[in-house]
Amino acid sequence: MSRKTERIGRSGEYLACSVIAGETDTVTVMPHGAAADVVFEWENKMYRCQVKTVTHIEKGRISWRFDLRKGSHSNCRIYKENTIDVYALVNLKYQKVYFIPFADCKKGQLSINDDIMESTNSIKSLQGAMESIMMTDISRMEPNLAQSSSCKQAING
Repeated sequence: MSRKTERIGRSGEYLACSVIAGETDTVTVMPHGAAADVVFEWENKMYRCQVKTVTHIEKGRISWRFDLRKGSHSNCRIYKENTIDVYALVNLKYQKVYFIPFADCKKGQLSINDDIMESTNSIKSLQGAMESIMMTDISRMEPNLAQSSSCKQAING
């Protein structure tokens, strides 16, 4: 990776951290080579964020294309389940961050229309992504909560 590419990536990480820091007190840029780029706290739980940064629309395209895979130097370029929670898709031209839950990204690439990217409210995007993640977590917990509740009733009988 060239030094320019590293600087672009690092600037995207700092922009994502800036947006996140406006909503929570705990946010950290992780060292190069860590599983996630950014770790932050949201409602008393820690989340891992992978940042993907672009600077321009590629020639012949009409939207911003984000490669959601690991770098080309990796043996396995696909992020595994439970390694990251949210993507921060950073557009340096507009200084915007589009947050999307990892669970919503089933493909290796994601394209975002230029009008949508330009009009993105980074803070609302973060809030929406985290709300979606938390709702998914709650729906996963509901069977366990129901089982726990029935166990308590049986014990307290």
